[in-house]
Amino acid sequence: MIEILTRAAVFEPSTFNEEKRTIEVVFTTGAAVLRNDWEGSFQEQLSTDPEAVNLSELRGASVLNTHNRFDVREVLAVVEDASMDGTRGVARLRFGERLEIAGIVQDIRGGVIRSVSVGYTVQEWKVEKRADGTRIKTATKWTPKEISFTPLAADAGAKTRSEPMNHAEQIRSIATAIGVSAAFADDLVTRNLSLEDARKAIIGEAARSTVVIDNRAPLVTRDGTDGLVARMADAVYVRINPAHKPANDARPYVGRRLPDLARELLRERGLSTFGSDAEIVTRSLHSTSDFPLLLQDVTGKVLAAAYQVAPSGMKVVCRRGPSHPDFKGRKILRRGELPTLEKVNESGEFKRGSLLEGKESYSVATYGKVFGMTRQTIINDDLSALADIAAGWGLAAMEFENSFLVDKLTENSGGGPTLADAKNLFHADHGNLAGSGGAISDTTLGAARLAMRTQKGLDGSTPINATPRSLLVPAAIETTAENYLATIYPAQAANVNPFGGTNVLTLVVDPRLDAKSATRWYVFADPAVLPILEYAYLEGFEGVQVETRAGFDMDGVEIKARLDFGAGGIDFRGAYANAGA
Repeated sequence: MIEILTRAAVFEPSTFNEEKRTIEVVFTTGAAVLRNDWEGSFQEQLSTDPEAVNLSELRGASVLNTHNRFDVREVLAVVEDASMDGTRGVARLRFGERLEIAGIVQDIRGGVIRSVSVGYTVQEWKVEKRADGTRIKTATKWTPKEISFTPLAADAGAKTRSEPMNHAEQIRSIATAIGVSAAFADDLVTRNLSLEDARKAIIGEAARSTVVIDNRAPLVTRDGTDGLVARMADAVYVRINPAHKPANDARPYVGRRLPDLARELLRERGLSTFGSDAEIVTRSLHSTSDFPLLLQDVTGKVLAAAYQVAPSGMKVVCRRGPSHPDFKGRKILRRGELPTLEKVNESGEFKRGSLLEGKESYSVATYGKVFGMTRQTIINDDLSALADIAAGWGLAAMEFENSFLVDKLTENSGGGPTLADAKNLFHADHGNLAGSGGAISDTTLGAARLAMRTQKGLDGSTPINATPRSLLVPAAIETTAENYLATIYPAQAANVNPFGGTNVLTLVVDPRLDAKSATRWYVFADPAVLPILEYAYLEGFEGVQVETRAGFDMDGVEIKARLDFGAGGIDFRGAYANAGA
């Protein structure tokens, strides 16, 4: 059994007004609550910033018995007024006089029932991830819809209040009781009117205006899908990629149309499922249904598949570094060589040595675009359009990374990124740049190999014997490079190709290099041994990410593709550049 944790609290509901049958409650303190979604568990928080909360639908809303919004007999009270003070949300409730709720009201007045809960919808989230992997989702724009009395409250601070109303709250209470807008009451508070003057102003305002109260049934968000969205997305992906094998619990949804799945998600949320496919899809996109999350999950699967198969030449010669915990520059410590061993003297004393480390840094940044999927596409169940859009953006994301690495390699007029010594990666002082350009040949490749073999360690004296492993070329000289590296069987020993065969250089071609130079070529060591360029992602957001929301200026769903990515030069000893001819 799950252990129930408790906290002691002093409780005295002294704000209960016998004559008016009202009481004040704290409906939220923004406390963190453990929830689950299709990605797993997370801590949900509600912002208590007054600018983050839309109280317009809470004022005049129903107060329910344990969120039961399907039976009018479960309505206990009405919300007369509500406000946020930056740390908590406070509301004044007025109970009905029906005999069947008298016992509940009596228990609330006596402090037996004291926990409250708020039903709400969220319009905007802020998502963070701690170093320990915990996800934090904070609702930065949310709308309370109703308040309920419950046996247990998710927010331990959500209770009936024991403090008396202050001057401002009394003015707001009068305004609510007479039917004057909260904005008018707030203006009276700001002007610091006396209670009597405020009462007169409120009565005058009520005489010339009528307030329209929204009595629609409130929508209560809840976490009841238990992985349903992920199972549905797994099933939908089978229709896009028939080779995909869905999980067993996803098989009941295989072959189902998007409108059918939208109807199922509405049913899961306790919302109406009556209407045509068009009505169902429209309702799903603009309610608390999880349908946008389903589209997000499917889009992410297609996008990720395209992202993984997009060809890359540059990544073959670059190293993927550890993910960055933030957007600050991360220092890269190049490993220095161990000092030379020396003979131990007769007294057995060992001499001390030190390690030399070079310092480079680079950071990740955020890149992205928003694209749309129309309501017509969803209603028509046109998965090919969704697949084409997502796959296209997956390829675009990988193309962005590859181009980013090419730009980094060739920046500063082909000299590469500037390192910590204020010199370009490829520089004569680094011993990794040909003095004059030349085509691929025994002579030019021999010079490249010699330069890499004789590179020194960070102490400036110890050879590190960098071994050439890859020949990187633009597409313009791919055939030339292939012909040169091809295995041959010469009739004379003098004709042996020293760089041919399978055990020397591997040809790597990247056509993005052609736009920079159609002749420049490079020789690289194994990036796992001597990397010169490193790329990385933001921790917890490796690769391209997608988010969805119902569109406003476009009729459908908006899909945001986001990439947190960065790259930089970290060493110069594992590569050689030749401008070519």
